Amino acid sequence: MVEGGNATEAATEVQVTFDDMTVLSEGGIDVFVLNWNESEDPPPYYVDVAELRFAFSASTLLVTGHKAILADYVREQQAEGRIPLFVERDERYYVYLHDPDAGEDEDIEEGDAEADGEEADGEEAE
Repeated sequence: MVEGGNATEAATEVQVTFDDMTVLSEGGIDVFVLNWNESEDPPPYYVDVAELRFAFSASTLLVTGHKAILADYVREQQAEGRIPLFVERDERYYVYLHDPDAGEDEDIEEGDAEADGEEADGEEAE
């Protein structure tokens, strides 16, 4: 487990501080990296850092041989307003993104209910 981290709900999320991470500087970009190699648990779905929630994007990059791809990917995410964070595990970087425009889980659930023709409290939309 990450020293200083607090895993909850069977490692579906973990709370860490910036002190728990290192900074990867390559190709003119800087990105935070959380080392998950010493944990027996699989990487979590969410990483919470300083009141920012990063969600696993279902993308990974190789730890070695990635220079051009990694820098371009980080720049692309930043250009779209997202903040990337990597979790290192078994020679791969798992890509996590914080999207300031995305709501919390409750907001997503309410939006899904409204999209299905229901109000957030379960009543039918008119």
